[in-house]
Amino acid sequence: MIQLTTDLSNPLLELLRDNQAPIDAVEVGSWFSVEQIGDYRKTLPQFPFHFHGGDLIERVGLIPGTASKIAAYLHCTQSPWASMHITMWLPGMIWLMLRRGWRMPLPNPERATQRFIQKVRRLARSIHVPVILENIEPLPFDGYDFEVQTERINKVIEETNCGFLLDTGHARISAARLGADIHDYLSGLPLNRVVQVHVSGPRMRDGRLVDAHEPLQDADYALLDFVLKQTQPQVVTLEYIRERESLREQLFRLRGILNTHNR
Repeated sequence: MIQLTTDLSNPLLELLRDNQAPIDAVEVGSWFSVEQIGDYRKTLPQFPFHFHGGDLIERVGLIPGTASKIAAYLHCTQSPWASMHITMWLPGMIWLMLRRGWRMPLPNPERATQRFIQKVRRLARSIHVPVILENIEPLPFDGYDFEVQTERINKVIEETNCGFLLDTGHARISAARLGADIHDYLSGLPLNRVVQVHVSGPRMRDGRLVDAHEPLQDADYALLDFVLKQTQPQVVTLEYIRERESLREQLFRLRGILNTHNR
């Protein structure tokens, strides 16, 4: 049975209070402190919590205490896994490029890939649950797309022996950047290793498709249906935290899709 989850947010808490959120679990990340998550778990004892570590993987082996911090989140959430981005930059570089618009020198793709694989292996040895890895969107600069090439993602998943977290919004953006059909791009990813699917709504801005985390549109639901016909995820997670009614509508539509695939 595929479970439905979504990010913990104030709109979600309002819907849960009114019994208007048909979810099975919630997802939290390092934007919350361990203490905050502990308080939320007391407030929502009926729901499992899943931990999304995102870019924390950048710091593993480089910034002391990172693995211990991740372990603390896992202990607090009792998450079934630690999900991390497939990101091959040094700590802080992506933040600088996105916030400042600076183009850091491109790393050697093969060396960066091997360095990332070693980080994942190091983290996996230090925690008690599996690591699953998420495809990310390319940086908004021409030529900065080595992390989203399907061959590289497959190499990382194979050599780390991790499960795959497929983000359909990131996949749409990556396919657009690479000039590929989205279905062809998805078919090149390690769909047989999918454990979780993230869904959110990209949007066009300044001539580029970007990871806007806006409400899902018909094309996004259709893409999820395509993915669910090719994969057997344990969880589908809606990444949306803004308007209460929009969140409610998306969750109920997703629940309907999952009910169809769970038959």
